[in-house]
Amino acid sequence: MNLANMSVQGPFRSKHGVFLGVIRGLAEHYKMSPYVLRLIVVGVSIFLAFWPVLLLYIAAAIIMPFEPKVMPVTARDRERVLLGQVDPKTLVDSLMTRADNLEGKLRRLEDYVTSKNFRVG
Repeated sequence: MNLANMSVQGPFRSKHGVFLGVIRGLAEHYKMSPYVLRLIVVGVSIFLAFWPVLLLYIAAAIIMPFEPKVMPVTARDRERVLLGQVDPKTLVDSLMTRADNLEGKLRRLEDYVTSKNFRVG
């Protein structure tokens, strides 16, 4: 399976969840209300037993990664995040540094174009 074609949309543990973010992350991935999914989990735990559902929940919390702050754009960066070679924060810091460098270059170009030394033709 090519990791570059995999969705980086999850399921991820949500950073805004109530307890470990598993249910909210799953609800966001499957585009449903977290309250409905919580009711389903509570209902299943009542009918099946509490401990197996709790163990599955903890296993999901261990297995599911946290949601990245920014979704990587290139296939290479997506693959690196999925393989755990780089964390999303490092990727964001790298992109911010590139943007700052580009902004500096654009300012120097603008200063040159608007200076008296610039001549067309």
